[in-house]
Amino acid sequence: MKYTLRDIAKRANVSPATVSNALNGRAGVSKAVQENILSIAREMGYQLNRETAKASRHVRLIIFRSHGMVVMDTQFFSELIESIQLECHRVGLELLISHISSRMDSDYADQISAFRSEECAGIILLGTEMSEEELSHFSAFRSPMVVLDNLFRLKNVHSVVMNNWQAGYLAADALYAAGHRDIQHITSSIGFNNMTDRRLGLADGLKEHGLRLEDDQIWPVRPTMNGAYEDMKALIAERKKLPEAFFAANDIMAIGCMRAIKEAGYSVPEDVSIIGMDDTSICLACTPQLSTVHVFRRELGQTAIRTLLSLPEENVPCCIKTQVSVQLVLRDSIQTK
Repeated sequence: MKYTLRDIAKRANVSPATVSNALNGRAGVSKAVQENILSIAREMGYQLNRETAKASRHVRLIIFRSHGMVVMDTQFFSELIESIQLECHRVGLELLISHISSRMDSDYADQISAFRSEECAGIILLGTEMSEEELSHFSAFRSPMVVLDNLFRLKNVHSVVMNNWQAGYLAADALYAAGHRDIQHITSSIGFNNMTDRRLGLADGLKEHGLRLEDDQIWPVRPTMNGAYEDMKALIAERKKLPEAFFAANDIMAIGCMRAIKEAGYSVPEDVSIIGMDDTSICLACTPQLSTVHVFRRELGQTAIRTLLSLPEENVPCCIKTQVSVQLVLRDSIQTK
């Protein structure tokens, strides 16, 4: 007689979902319950696919770098990774962290191939810097996978990201409410999806107030403190005139650009108002303190793990796209006109 999950569930007095989680080593099942289910399954002659729970009691976090100018040892990424570690610990999973650099690692393709056959509770792929072409290499994995910090809106991949469009929209709304009408945008000269979505949100927010964001109102700078400072100095010398207000697509670029703006003889916020994004501690350390868009790093990490563990065991034709909301934080870098 061939037994099913329902037969085992009835015998163990648990739900079929609990049986499935226990047999596949997923979180949410106590060790005692799992051992009882495994014992019953063996006794009934049920074919176990992943009987050794040890092989599947970990999550693999792959930190992917394309150029390494965004994914660095910053407060943002440190807190994001810590939140993943804490959530794994809470549900009884070990977190294993691996690093891949598409430009620096000569065995880049071999590393991906090794992960492709790994059997674990799941894979979190930190894809902040990742392009769609690079994402294509991370396919046909044996274990479930969720991309973190890159929505990949049109790709059939599970993803968890902050709501970047909302961030730009909130910045536009706040600057308009402060009386500004010449609102422009500081963004990364190295393009990636999060930056694109923040720009779209800003443009949509301005449009609702009858304003437009033209190409010549975009100020591209490198996404590092010194790079943003040097590039903004050059742009000020070239363009001669600053707008009333900026939305900078992250705090690091905002603060680098503030330094260049002050050295050019302007005052923040008296001459130029600025809003950043991320709400890291450097916002409080600069003068004036930086208004910004708060990103809920802890909730992002938690949501990534919870999404991963909730995925169905079998392949399905659809995918889950989760966007965690953001929140405006007003400080001293905005002047009300």
